[in-house]
Amino acid sequence: MKMKLLDVEGVLNRDKGIQRAGHKPEVMKERDDTTTRYAILSHRWGAEVNYEEMTGLMKMEEEEREEVKKRHGYQKIVAGCEQAIKDGYEWLWVDTCCIDKRSSAELSEAINSMYRWYQNAQVCYAYLNDVGESTFPTKKDDNKFAESNGWPEWFMRGWTLQELIAPKEVKFFNKDWVHIGNKRQLEPILEKATGIPRAVLRNGIAGRRVSVATIMSWAAERRTTRVEDRAYSLMGLFGVYMPMLYGEGKMAFQRLQLEIIRRSSDQSIFAWKPQIPRIGSVLADDPCDFRNCGGIEKVEPDRLGDRLMEYIGWLELGHPWYIRRTSFKKIATNPVHWCRLAWLRWRARTLNRQLYSFTVSNAGIQVCLPVIPIPDSRSHYRALLACTYGWSLISIDLVSTGSSFDRIPYIHTTPKTYPEFKTFYLASHQDVNEKRRTFILDDKHASYHGFKRCATYPRESMGDAVTLSSLTSDLVVVVYANSDTGFCFVVGLGYHYGQDWVHVDYDEHSSTEEENWTNFGSRAYNRMWEARSTHARDVAEDGPVRYDQYCMKHAHFPRSTKGVRVVWGRWEDDFKAMVDVVDCPGCCDGPRKTTITSNDRYGLTMPGLMRTVSYSYSLRLDEELAPVDDCSGLRLALGDYGDYSCGDFVRTGNIFDDMRVAGIGLEDSTHSPIVFRELSARLQADRNQGDLAIARSYSSSKKYLALHQPRVLSLPANERVSLLLKALSTRLVGKHLVIAIMQCRDFYMVDEDGKRRDSGDHSAPASGNHSTETGRLTPLCTIVSPQVWRRELPCLQRMARFKSIR
Repeated sequence: MKMKLLDVEGVLNRDKGIQRAGHKPEVMKERDDTTTRYAILSHRWGAEVNYEEMTGLMKMEEEEREEVKKRHGYQKIVAGCEQAIKDGYEWLWVDTCCIDKRSSAELSEAINSMYRWYQNAQVCYAYLNDVGESTFPTKKDDNKFAESNGWPEWFMRGWTLQELIAPKEVKFFNKDWVHIGNKRQLEPILEKATGIPRAVLRNGIAGRRVSVATIMSWAAERRTTRVEDRAYSLMGLFGVYMPMLYGEGKMAFQRLQLEIIRRSSDQSIFAWKPQIPRIGSVLADDPCDFRNCGGIEKVEPDRLGDRLMEYIGWLELGHPWYIRRTSFKKIATNPVHWCRLAWLRWRARTLNRQLYSFTVSNAGIQVCLPVIPIPDSRSHYRALLACTYGWSLISIDLVSTGSSFDRIPYIHTTPKTYPEFKTFYLASHQDVNEKRRTFILDDKHASYHGFKRCATYPRESMGDAVTLSSLTSDLVVVVYANSDTGFCFVVGLGYHYGQDWVHVDYDEHSSTEEENWTNFGSRAYNRMWEARSTHARDVAEDGPVRYDQYCMKHAHFPRSTKGVRVVWGRWEDDFKAMVDVVDCPGCCDGPRKTTITSNDRYGLTMPGLMRTVSYSYSLRLDEELAPVDDCSGLRLALGDYGDYSCGDFVRTGNIFDDMRVAGIGLEDSTHSPIVFRELSARLQADRNQGDLAIARSYSSSKKYLALHQPRVLSLPANERVSLLLKALSTRLVGKHLVIAIMQCRDFYMVDEDGKRRDSGDHSAPASGNHSTETGRLTPLCTIVSPQVWRRELPCLQRMARFKSIR
């Protein structure tokens, strides 16, 4: 195959101004790389000379030509040619000027051929521009080479990996082109600097049993200017070819892995270990995911059965009976266990071909692997790969998503069942739009008590959104602190095998702002993570949480009359967690069990979580059907509170009266009732006519109540009213509240055609004026149980403790 090479003599003569009479200098020629003896240059790019400048140097104006010749890149080419002349070579290849990068086809062909070109070169000159000494660095120097992990920068570049391995001979030069050693002489130091075994440095990769994960680990710490070159620079090492698509970003590394999978049966390509756990594709995001994978070895097909038996024996899978001969040697005595092992060994042998072949399609990567079910889950598995690190088979954890399996972070549990061979698809692309649970934090009420959000652990969360993986166990803790009182607490937002959960924890000892809140978050995170199964079961014990239900967690602060309450559930399209600090009567001790509360899903917009206690009719308000109850036999006003039982409401006060006593001005619009006036279109059902509104009975689909000149008054659903109800919660615990009244001039029963009828029905509202306003009747109202007023059951252990103290 042809490659463009520099004519060493022509370059040097042109640089010196020597030109034979009648001869047009030509510095670049195409030659066959398999038959031409040439040297090749490996270097760190800087101010370089490109193909067009190198071939058209003599056509430039004098000033422009001198500028090019002063560049360090040009001087490097001339010095490389001088070294080639000394070594007896007529041709030199330099990547900066021997590829016409204006042609995308030529660039792609050159990158795909580059490994072979370095491999066929007689010698490679490795130019180390940051080494000034006349000897090669013998040990890591973090002061001198701080930006390149303690070694010359050449060892940190992506492209120089293949340029070190492929050539038969590599000569190293310092910045002054002084020879400081060659690859064979420096093998021990090069192995230490790169992690590449000496045998590979000496003889290359061809014919050696080097795993994919190990080769990837050599590139883990290397960098390239273009993201795509992280992948393109590795193609030659794996013997794969693919088109260059600059602009595709990290997708280049995904394509590289798929090409390797199509050509290789090496399962170590799935054995990467990311620094930041993630969920989704079984393919790595970047070569750095293979950091610390240098010791991974492939398991040959004839050895897989033996390795599988060793894995089963070490973890005692299947609960076998043992006789222990020594502290390290055990002999299984269960005949069923021996039969099962024989069956698995036979299966490993008969499935040899399937176990070592992959199929790539739009459904994913089809594989056949031994898998072990994870305890307490029907969708999570531990898959065993045909590769080892030390003595043990490497495993990865997977979760079924229906059509394929996603990779998930390691689950800290020990399976106890036997492996089973399973054929399935592994996800080969990362889906960023699914498999997430996002909590929206609402902690403004906690801020009213001086508690501010200080930190999140183990990862930062921007704004009020906390995103968790919904495929496996995940947890984020949010730290809150009050610098005045020294109290601090954390709210843990977790997801465990399909169950979301929330837990509250606090610090027994007062903390100061000098303490790193992340450390407190770390301690709380570790406690919650160990107990994540318990917290998830605590929520699941009451069965699935319906759309109109919410979970609540309460914890009492030590040495305080305060506590923290977290209510979480789905509001409209969001999954919210409301954090609040409340007055606590001291009847609880530590975090209580999760309790389920409910809230009206439809109807009036309410100031906080509230549940309608009874309803007999539905009335259309703002295009929503609001549940309302018959109160024609009662004398009620908006804002009344009291005791409610079986249709009877005993008034004990009114929040507007309480506001007047407290000196709160009712003229403030934030406290004024919302009025839905008569003849409002929003009050009219489909059969409404004129100034009538129709309420439909829940007990019968053919019963209707007509309201003449209706008007609805309701409490405003704003923050000020919510805080008012919370302030009244201590003395109004267990009370009920009238949040809406429906007034009218008259009301009566009508039939399906809207005609008035004499009901004769004892369930119909009683007639008469029972309104607090002259000329108005109040036949319907909405009575609710506010969440902030609901009575918590006392902690029996704490009550018993108080009794023993007294």
